[in-house]
Amino acid sequence: MLTLPAPIDAIAESHRLIAALEQRQSELPFVDAILETHRTMHRELETTHIHSEQAVNHWRGALARRWECEVAGRRLYKQVLRQLIEHYGGSDAPQITLLSRGGAEAESSPAELLEDLRRLRAALDLPSELLPFAAQRLPQTERVCRDLERAIVEADSSEHRRRAAVLDSRMVREVYRRVRGETYRALVAHYGEQVPQEFYYFVQ
Repeated sequence: MLTLPAPIDAIAESHRLIAALEQRQSELPFVDAILETHRTMHRELETTHIHSEQAVNHWRGALARRWECEVAGRRLYKQVLRQLIEHYGGSDAPQITLLSRGGAEAESSPAELLEDLRRLRAALDLPSELLPFAAQRLPQTERVCRDLERAIVEADSSEHRRRAAVLDSRMVREVYRRVRGETYRALVAHYGEQVPQEFYYFVQ
């Protein structure tokens, strides 16, 4: 299986090939059609590379925002769980055992953390006379849940766009590789064994 060039390398290579073809334009009767194909391919290489870079940068930003929300969520979860343990008299109280996953929260995925926080929010939904700190903690928990849920959706969506953009870039580079090979074979058919040296770089 042939390894495709990196996007930047493919763009630079395409530019060199177009320049080499333009220099031989007067002696190649079929060069106009080939140049039109390669110029189109060059634009596609540049466009898909830009889209891929943008998608990757957006994905990285979304992951960073999700991580910030996770950190805030874990911190709040620990603080409120500690308050609940103190209020109910220990970590073995029924209210706590229904709420906690026995320490598994420390290794939870973003989606699991969101579910942990939702259970926490439900546990806080009590009158202030029954749970003195609920009035303060409930709005905080609702906000953290909302922010984390939005960050998870954004990260998942940006991951999908990143994969699609990277795949598009790869497909265009594969098409370019085939077009490059067809061009070299056309040059061999025209020049025979005397293919100009500037085209040797593009041999398949």
